[in-house]
Amino acid sequence: MGISYYNGSGYPDPTAHYAVRHLEEEEKMLHIVYPTGHMDIRMDKFFPTTLDRARKLFRLMAQYSSSEDKHRLLEFLRQKEQKLGNQEESYSRLAMDSEKKMDINKYTSFARNAANEKHRTRRNIELLCQICRLEVSK
Repeated sequence: MGISYYNGSGYPDPTAHYAVRHLEEEEKMLHIVYPTGHMDIRMDKFFPTTLDRARKLFRLMAQYSSSEDKHRLLEFLRQKEQKLGNQEESYSRLAMDSEKKMDINKYTSFARNAANEKHRTRRNIELLCQICRLEVSK
């Protein structure tokens, strides 16, 4: 989404810029209210996470989150998995096209990291679907 910091005339107009930025940040937040407190999770920073942390969070979500929040998280994780898959392919292609050994090693490392993150995201999706009883299909 996003909106420019400057208005049509070229003058700074921070009000609209900050309002839209704040809305975009709220879309990435997951708010869970339970009897002894509440939790705000920034999905883009928290996921993919370890299975232990995910299991704890998903158990709370299964009890106290709305169906809408569960599906929003599932959609976020699927998009993240797709994005990481694209990154992995892109880095692998760059490694194949590179001629310098240093670049080949760098892009191979980036591709491997993207593949690991993609695998962790896939495991988070499977665990979310299992604990919250969501549809597993892509």
